Amino acid sequence: MLPRLKLLLMLLSLWSGVTLAADTGVRVIALFANKALLQIGNKQKIVRTGETFEGVLLQAASGRGAVVVIDGKPVKLGLNQSIAGNFKKPERSSLKIYPDSIGMYFVNGTINGQRTRFLVDTGATFVTLSGNKAKQLNIDFRKGVPNTVQTASALVQAWTVKLDAVRVGGIRVSNVNATVIAGAQPAEVLLGNSFLEHTHMQKAGSVLELKKRF
Repeated sequence: MLPRLKLLLMLLSLWSGVTLAADTGVRVIALFANKALLQIGNKQKIVRTGETFEGVLLQAASGRGAVVVIDGKPVKLGLNQSIAGNFKKPERSSLKIYPDSIGMYFVNGTINGQRTRFLVDTGATFVTLSGNKAKQLNIDFRKGVPNTVQTASALVQAWTVKLDAVRVGGIRVSNVNATVIAGAQPAEVLLGNSFLEHTHMQKAGSVLELKKRF
């Protein structure tokens, strides 16, 4: 009897392992305030809101449930709920940017779904734009945190805001910190490190390539 019991337990263990390996969906194992324990395939991790795990973004989490974003589509999940079917980690998004005639790197993209042009600026802490440009993009920056910035000539009123999303090419980052400076400067929207820190940058010759970090 004992050998048969051991054999049964071994078969159950093997069956469980096969099931786990075959189930590559997304499951919510535990819920907390602003974070959740997610299982994707056979990997588990406590993920904070705004963080990406295996290509899945945790958009929101509370004791009542979680919202995960897969391929740009939000899905609501409760405790121990999972997305049916197989989940495949998406390919890492990348973008090549070519310099202009004076070596500047400009790229088209969007802020909160509104089209704009960016100047890649690794010296800027945040994505930075003028008050005039922010108004064109319907950003209510005066509800942000007021501060001042030093320009070439004087201290200027500025506001720190949170952008819902910034996208260039196939690279999209949510909840991006930005600085809005009163007036018409800078003339271009600066794609600063609050966005670039979510990418891996490398240069091949004069071409700048950005790859999304997961």
